[in-house]
Amino acid sequence: MTSTSALKGGQGSRGQGSRGQGSSGTGAWLAVLWVCLFIIGSAEVVAGPMMTVMGAHFGVPSSRIALLPAAYGLVYAAVALAAGPLADRLGRKRMLTAGLLGQAVTLSVLPHCGSLTMAVWLSGLAGCSAAIIQPNALTIVADQAPPDEIGRRLARVFVGLMASFVITPVVAGWMASGIGWRHAYHALGATAFLCAIGVVALCPPGKRGRPASFFATHGAALRTPGVPSGLATSFLWLGCAAGFGAIVANVAARSLAITTAGAGLIAAWFGFVVIIGNLCGHTLERRWPGRALPALAAASAIGIALFALPAGSPCLLAVAGTPWAFGYGAAGPLHHARLNHLSERWRSTINSYHASLLNLGIFAVSGLYAVMTPYLSPGWFCVVIAALCFSGTVFMPGTGRSLARARLGSGDAGMNQPKKQSGV
Repeated sequence: MTSTSALKGGQGSRGQGSRGQGSSGTGAWLAVLWVCLFIIGSAEVVAGPMMTVMGAHFGVPSSRIALLPAAYGLVYAAVALAAGPLADRLGRKRMLTAGLLGQAVTLSVLPHCGSLTMAVWLSGLAGCSAAIIQPNALTIVADQAPPDEIGRRLARVFVGLMASFVITPVVAGWMASGIGWRHAYHALGATAFLCAIGVVALCPPGKRGRPASFFATHGAALRTPGVPSGLATSFLWLGCAAGFGAIVANVAARSLAITTAGAGLIAAWFGFVVIIGNLCGHTLERRWPGRALPALAAASAIGIALFALPAGSPCLLAVAGTPWAFGYGAAGPLHHARLNHLSERWRSTINSYHASLLNLGIFAVSGLYAVMTPYLSPGWFCVVIAALCFSGTVFMPGTGRSLARARLGSGDAGMNQPKKQSGV
């Protein structure tokens, strides 16, 4: 429970944040948070186009380099469960700065490791830093935005994450073939360090409620109405939809027997469509409130299922998969905004659960792909993943009803305060 004085403090912060939205400084710190998400996405995909040269450097088969993003994702998912509650107690800006400094150190040191084993450990530490960065960066955005602007501002910052999946592989491949693969990691490490300075200088601190014990913080977040159903959606729908993006290039290559370069172009197209979806989702939600999110989520599942149809050319496959990319890009930030509306007090903790389950979903889809494809065609695999995505949409109405009750009541389902005290 939060005291009346703490609630008043939260209202003051909200008022200051709303006033700050009109200042020129708002764009600056939003840009810094955009770069934060670009960094954590880049760290996950930077090794992809450089696996051959990195394998030669470490003296291992190129396929072994896949251990780097695997360690990054697994540690990311595990540490996120603790990062949110700590931020709700210690402060979001402080934790975000620490995460960025950790990312700067690990990414700068990793290319100088003498063995792949040490590089895998450092990649895991980079995933630990990413788990601290994402929930806190997105929570600061939600803390400072007026309630009806949370979705739009989150979508804008999410573009940084999606852009990394398109831009970073291209730049990393160019660096690896030109000036050396180490410089790709050096550039990311330097960007993370500069971003930490930007957070200290420009970013607002975000809200901070009365301290609670670590386990009490977890319990309160999970008891918030709408959170369990929302987190089920995070894993079953959003995690699976995002995980499909991690292997879509290989699905395209196996479906059409095209070159690696052709598969990369198809993946780049889908990345572009995802970004367009990010920018359009908030507008669609305003036009069709309460209906846009489930419709877009269902469209993304249908788009995955369409990959099972025979495609005679890369263009047809790109068109068939566009509903997946657009629906995933548009509905992802809308779902995240819903979770942020459910509770101000436990927002970082809820965001950390979301980040953890999202990454577990990505890992699960990648694992299923590795296990199932020797026995099933890519088409049947797409049908299975589409069914999992559809199952995640079943939980969306429950989260929506909890959100509606929260807005009619205290405005914060995690606080459970009387309306006259909340001032909302």
